[in-house]
Amino acid sequence: MKLEKSTIGLILISIMFFSTFAYSITQRLEYNSRREEDNSLPSERIVNSLSETQRILAISGGFTIVYFNYTSPYDEVKSYLESLASRHHLYLVENLSNERFLKIESFRGSREIKDPNLNQTIELLCRIMIDRPVDCVMREIE
Repeated sequence: MKLEKSTIGLILISIMFFSTFAYSITQRLEYNSRREEDNSLPSERIVNSLSETQRILAISGGFTIVYFNYTSPYDEVKSYLESLASRHHLYLVENLSNERFLKIESFRGSREIKDPNLNQTIELLCRIMIDRPVDCVMREIE
């Protein structure tokens, strides 16, 4: 009986000891995988969110980040920004919301406006974007 109690005690102590190492190993693996995800830019140019690390990487890489909250999926500003995201160094972070809001960030600074129309959007993009759209050049010619 005495041998059985000591064996059971030894088994329980071993389980507790090795579970501590198992927990630390699984946490380390999870941390590394999460860290690798945050340290790379998304492959898609139209996203719902960017982490702070991704935001810094994008701006330092010459990208412009446009945050746009829209009220209708058929918004002309939304369509214009989506077409720009596919052709320029631009990440579009868009979300459906109750209020229309536009914020643009790049090396050249940051600006934001509430309830933007297409002309205001193009004007802001021309001021802040590094890789400016053709619409900016056309405005300068006129």
